Amino acid sequence: MVYKATQDVVRRVMPLLDRLATRTIDKARLLQYLSARAGADWGVLELVGDGHEPADGPGDAPGDGPLVRVLRFRDRGTGVEHPIRYPVCLPPDLEPLVREEYKRLATDRPLSVMDPALFARFYQTDYCDRCRFRGPAHAQVHSECHFAGHPINFEADPAAR
Repeated sequence: MVYKATQDVVRRVMPLLDRLATRTIDKARLLQYLSARAGADWGVLELVGDGHEPADGPGDAPGDGPLVRVLRFRDRGTGVEHPIRYPVCLPPDLEPLVREEYKRLATDRPLSVMDPALFARFYQTDYCDRCRFRGPAHAQVHSECHFAGHPINFEADPAAR
């Protein structure tokens, strides 16, 4: 049942998309990009091009828009090529960590933990640094949050302002 599986993947990765993008179009492009990259890593797609193309916008003549990064993926089964824009909401320094997080969430296997560096980038300042469960004594609480991929045990510490 492909539809159900796709729906489940989107539900699992939505918190990741929400963390990086606020606009619906950016979430859609991010999901498309991460899905294509995962498909290439899993051997379903092949990355056949990575360059820059004009992004035609309102008022632009065809081909006159600002340049955007576009990756071309070829479906290994059909040979059809798909141009995918690099999402503007994905900082290049986070891209490898976000790709791995997407694959962690998208597979139908028992979940593991989110990469600690990515978790810290997303949640350290707003949550971890202000949580009453700070420090090594609360390692189990920390691992539950890392497993979930977002702060599920957050309780504000009034002393941590």
